Amino acid sequence: MIEESKMTVASRVSAFLLAGIAVAACAAPPPAGAAAGGWRQDAVWDDGNAEFCVYELDWRRYGELYPGRVLSVLVKEPWAPDLEVKADSPRADGFEVLKLNFIRDVRTGIYTYHQMASVFLRRDDGDLRKLATSSTEGCGISTSEMIGGTLTSRSYFDGQGERRTAWPEGAVPEDGLPVVLRDWVAGEAPVTLLVFPSLLAGRLPQLEAADWRLERRQVEALDLPAGSLSGVELRLSRGDEWMVYVFAARSPHRLLRLTRSDGSDYRLARCERIPYWQMTRLGDEQWLPEAVRSP
Repeated sequence: MIEESKMTVASRVSAFLLAGIAVAACAAPPPAGAAAGGWRQDAVWDDGNAEFCVYELDWRRYGELYPGRVLSVLVKEPWAPDLEVKADSPRADGFEVLKLNFIRDVRTGIYTYHQMASVFLRRDDGDLRKLATSSTEGCGISTSEMIGGTLTSRSYFDGQGERRTAWPEGAVPEDGLPVVLRDWVAGEAPVTLLVFPSLLAGRLPQLEAADWRLERRQVEALDLPAGSLSGVELRLSRGDEWMVYVFAARSPHRLLRLTRSDGSDYRLARCERIPYWQMTRLGDEQWLPEAVRSP
């Protein structure tokens, strides 16, 4: 029975490996005249799977760079607009969204940061529908949620506590940039982008959006744990701060790398289209690269 169990796990993991081989294909240059946001209509989102990517991470905290990992899930879901949640099945009054779950786990000394952002964008026009974040570690829990144009944040730090503020019109969440920026991998990009700062923190930032300059260029032969990959770089800068996102040129433009001016570095280790919600059995963790198997 033990040998049968091992073979079952191995065969299931092998099947998931084969399902994602196409993701490792070399990137093609963006097609001339491609429309911004066209990637959202790619038929790949209708295949019943999710884009599941894992990244090796160096994360700046307490004046140090700590190793960690990020799991990124991007999947199509039906939406229930009256409740602002995923619908059990498509509804006549509903629509489709693309949901990003961005999960960051970093051990700092004797306790670990567990942080997650869920970003929901309409598939048709890319509008932000909902944002929810949580950050937990040895000191406490902080959360935030944006629904209907109102941001509610709760921090355990003095001077912050619970706050409500209007979401700035036209602002995109920094926590959603791994999805939002895909619109301009191929499409005509704006010169500036109004960005609301990341809410993946215990002590939340000043709740104000700011304009960042956006620049694009081709990148050749990135050396990543997932292999040598080329892509398209989208660089956001504001004063001395910068964030550099590199995406695959081929739709749906998965994120290959993210670097920041503070030294933080997110490097793609593996990315496939899989039914990750079914991979919950003992042994399914073998899908994860060994270097990031334990948070």
